[in-house]
Amino acid sequence: MLPRRVALNCLARTCCVNAAVTARGMQQIGLAFVLTPAFRCLYPQKEDRARAFARYGGHSNTHVFMVPLYVGIVLSLEMQIARGILPEASAGALRETLATTLSALGDSFFSGALLPLWALVSVFLLLAGQTRLTAVLTAVFLALLLLFRILTFFAGLRHGMSVLLRLKRLNLINWVDRLKIVNAVMAALVVWQLPFRHLKPFPWLLCGLATASVLGAAWLVGRMHLPRILLWALVLGLLILMDAGLIGM
Repeated sequence: MLPRRVALNCLARTCCVNAAVTARGMQQIGLAFVLTPAFRCLYPQKEDRARAFARYGGHSNTHVFMVPLYVGIVLSLEMQIARGILPEASAGALRETLATTLSALGDSFFSGALLPLWALVSVFLLLAGQTRLTAVLTAVFLALLLLFRILTFFAGLRHGMSVLLRLKRLNLINWVDRLKIVNAVMAALVVWQLPFRHLKPFPWLLCGLATASVLGAAWLVGRMHLPRILLWALVLGLLILMDAGLIGM
């Protein structure tokens, strides 16, 4: 096991992993920065340390919230390599597969469901005038996220690849669908809080057309596999034309 000081140093550095992102290597430089304290401890000889860094010299990218877990598992593998339990070649194949898997999970759960939920709830509370409650919610969210990063880092460091089985039991992928349903409800509540709900008479036709548009867009994306970026571009273009007075409502 790594000394606690070294492990905490690596954990703290995971917050800076995206500070030097490049188009070619993505998190390559940041990952080397994170692993440096551990490699200095595990590989006192310069030759061994150089080979260790070379194993992570290629393209590297995973979701930023999953970086601590990724680094913890990588360090667990490197400790076994340093003790001669695993061959050096095993790290390269596992590294790429692990990064891709955690990236997909992070994109789906955090970026695709949890962060939008926090944003929608915050907007709803702000529109309702609940500024302090929004600040408290944000602080709680950040604290839980920090706790998740710490726990997953030490779980990966202690249990290695087997921690992925425990992560699978959390069933985060199925929670994505449930959270997206909640997000749809929150989006409707946010729209209801907008000023036009006070208009007299209430614009039922406009609301009906907006609801039908959202449902139609969901059908086009889900069934017809139409790129979401294309729908976004069409809506943005329509709003620009309306703002310029070329299209009237």
